[in-house]
Amino acid sequence: MAWQIQITRAKPNPAGKDKSHGYPIPEQLLGEWVDLKNVGDAAVNLSTLHLANAQFGPACQLRKEAQIYWNGPSSVILQPGESVRVHTGREVNAWRMPQEDRNGVHYNSYANRGSFVLNNECGDILSVWWQGQDQQWHREDAASYDPYPPEGQALQRSGDKLVPAYSYASR
Repeated sequence: MAWQIQITRAKPNPAGKDKSHGYPIPEQLLGEWVDLKNVGDAAVNLSTLHLANAQFGPACQLRKEAQIYWNGPSSVILQPGESVRVHTGREVNAWRMPQEDRNGVHYNSYANRGSFVLNNECGDILSVWWQGQDQQWHREDAASYDPYPPEGQALQRSGDKLVPAYSYASR
């Protein structure tokens, strides 16, 4: 028996204005999120998990494959089949979050950042990591999305990519 975490969805480009008076809007930061699902057959304490994204330089040149921006809280045990949504924004502002960004998962967690993390101009590579008893880092999963994802849309996992989930009704 083992846990297995998979990145299943992400919303890297929340709808609406990103900043007010030069500062990110809290609702926008909460609207930037990544869903992680335990697709294994054993529970995992979220404190085991770390979520990272790639770092890019000029002309979208990859500088660092994984920069951890979220460490899971020790207060949550993710059972098989359960999902957690990791919001970039601060938990103290969670009351401002629209229901659409809150619903659809078993737990909501927060990176508690005051600025956007996910890269829209270059696309991004998201990855889940854990550290073994040998102090070595192990990549559990990774998924990427292309530059300029559609505003306000959640991306769905398809293979190793996160892609727009257009419904038949919108065609």
